[in-house]
Amino acid sequence: MKLKNTISAVIAAITVLAASSCEDMLRVDSKIVMYDYQNTLDHATDTVYSVMGIIKQLQKIADRTVILGEVRGDLVKITDHANDDLGELYNYDFANLKATNRYNNPVDFYSVINNCNYFLANADTAYMRNHKNVFLKEYITVLSYRAWTYLQMAQIYGKVYYVDKPITSGDDANELKWDYVTIKELAEDLLADFEDRFMDYETPNYGSLGGETTGSGDKSESHNAVDLFIPVRIIMGDLALWAEQYEKAASYYHDYLSYNETAHPTGTASISWFGNDWVYIGDDTYAASLGKNGKPICYIPMEADEYNGIVSDLPNIFTSTKENDNWYQLTRSQALTSLSTRQNFCYHDFNSRTGYESPKYMEDKSAEEVVLRRGDLRLQSILQVEANTEVDEFSSSNVNDEIQKLNKINPEKICLYRNDVVYLRLAEALNRAELPQTAFAVLKYGLCKEVIDSISQIEKDRAAAKGISNVYVFNENRFQKAEYDYHNDTKMIDGLSVTKQTTYLYSNDRYNTFGIHSRGSGDAAMDTTYVISLPAGSSLKDSIRFVEEKIIDEMGLETCFEGYRFGDLMRVSQHRAQDAGYPGAGGEYDNDFLARRVASRASATMEDPFAGMDADLYDRLYGDGTSFNRNWFLRLTDNK
Repeated sequence: MKLKNTISAVIAAITVLAASSCEDMLRVDSKIVMYDYQNTLDHATDTVYSVMGIIKQLQKIADRTVILGEVRGDLVKITDHANDDLGELYNYDFANLKATNRYNNPVDFYSVINNCNYFLANADTAYMRNHKNVFLKEYITVLSYRAWTYLQMAQIYGKVYYVDKPITSGDDANELKWDYVTIKELAEDLLADFEDRFMDYETPNYGSLGGETTGSGDKSESHNAVDLFIPVRIIMGDLALWAEQYEKAASYYHDYLSYNETAHPTGTASISWFGNDWVYIGDDTYAASLGKNGKPICYIPMEADEYNGIVSDLPNIFTSTKENDNWYQLTRSQALTSLSTRQNFCYHDFNSRTGYESPKYMEDKSAEEVVLRRGDLRLQSILQVEANTEVDEFSSSNVNDEIQKLNKINPEKICLYRNDVVYLRLAEALNRAELPQTAFAVLKYGLCKEVIDSISQIEKDRAAAKGISNVYVFNENRFQKAEYDYHNDTKMIDGLSVTKQTTYLYSNDRYNTFGIHSRGSGDAAMDTTYVISLPAGSSLKDSIRFVEEKIIDEMGLETCFEGYRFGDLMRVSQHRAQDAGYPGAGGEYDNDFLARRVASRASATMEDPFAGMDADLYDRLYGDGTSFNRNWFLRLTDNK
């Protein structure tokens, strides 16, 4: 479709008042008002209703950002029961995408953006009450929603028309009036709209929402309104990272994580073995930190049933449900299995007689019968495929005899950010800011004074020269290195009383930081194989690229199925195009970086992540190696 028609459809979509039932989760005084284009937004009720209306619009794109972020990446594969629209996306046949493909509708993105633009153009940000700016919190919140939506759209379509003013007429929708920009150009433009003073403002707080009886008689989840808003430091960090302003990105992410009393240490949620004989899995606090039991930094709330509005379809995509007769549509790829199994799980071996600690590893991974219990344990913690015990001779033949469970799915809370995502992007920014030791410390140790003291002075001097010494400042009472202890522990496992020598992490608040890799690979801090390992004579750029490989692997291990993967691969491909002297340098992207991984998604082995690569898919995604490749992206219009 032509862009003019696209944006005209946006106008039609957003000028209609959004009616809601009395049980609507996002109700404010039992109704939601979108925008009346005759009025300035200068009353508190106007701004509250408008922000809630934008959240309603975000519900339309929530599932899509997750699905399109994963199905184009290297960590998932489609099953034989995937819908045809998913199949088109997985096969990268974007030039021939059906007009009816449910995942390709840029109108919904521009609807959010136009709502945001109208608010930003009309909200009275000069209005003061009791010497406080009444509406600036909402202004910053809407600015953040617009930036997030644009970034998602650009990752899906590659280039977008940058519309920064509200479209209220057909003439405004003429594409000749708007710049057609890359994601880097877009990020630069959007970042310019933010000011550092915005970081002094907290997000709005409208109290509790939801928790009401739904049309089906169930009770919807309740939501604290502050959890629906993107912290400004995080979105500014994302914009700076995409704009390749790495020092700014590192500072913004660091400041969010370490800010005063709202600091966000990593915590020590993990999954580990019980004892040191690789037979029994111990306590799993990792899975409990995700999905329905998790607390993301912010999320898009969805309705509990269709009676009240838009319901997430992610459970039917990623898990077995009654609605899909247990036929899930996306599951782990061979590349994700390969990535997980080739990690080294490092275990504290403690000699109680000598008091000596040493690392121990699962040496013979191939001897393990259960593939997901090799290497990193996070995948087996969050994903289970097991026999369907409810299938019998009376069951319909259409019902799958196995079920898939994915603990990351919460259909009423589509996660935008959680702590580990921010830590991994901090590591990415630090690394590209030429601080690879510091970046790697995020993965191996966790950032705290004890770890920072061990960073080389050369690297600290480099940070000082770049004006980002602040990235080494962490509250010593809130960020301390996790400590281990040992004792004999007895548990009932498979009906047997089993006593083992167990390593465990102190869980009190003073010992609350460790490396992200320790979530599933044991004690990464003690792992002598998990290091920056380069030949003599290697350059700083070699170190950066080596650590970047570790970061992209950790992103796969930690955030699989969450919708970030294609964007992560795309962003690192963009970074690498700036590395003079390496293949792929000098263009917009190092296409090989992304193409090699996606083309190996179905064939990777534990020994070789790029074994059996699909040559046709690789060629399609490689293109000329350095230029913007249209084959990565869906089509925004007929011609672009």
